[in-house]
Amino acid sequence: MAELGNRRSSMRLQCKPCGWVPPADMQMEGVLLHFQVEHDTDEVTLNLVAACACGEAMTFTQSRPTGGGTKDYFECGVCGSTGWVRRENADG
Repeated sequence: MAELGNRRSSMRLQCKPCGWVPPADMQMEGVLLHFQVEHDTDEVTLNLVAACACGEAMTFTQSRPTGGGTKDYFECGVCGSTGWVRRENADG
């Protein structure tokens, strides 16, 4: 489980090779078509990224342990916003 912390944004899927963001309502067939046309492969590789309120993907900057989990810190390279996501340990 993850807590979106102090960010007023969300997490989203993003194409690992090129950064393309599939529309929220896109079917998996459309995502596969992107990989076939743009990357000449049937292997779909998406990253789950922190999305800034301005719409850009945020860059991971550091992790710090916290009670029962880890806080991952992010920064937006476009508007400078920062934020964090808290991940709980698997055993707690």
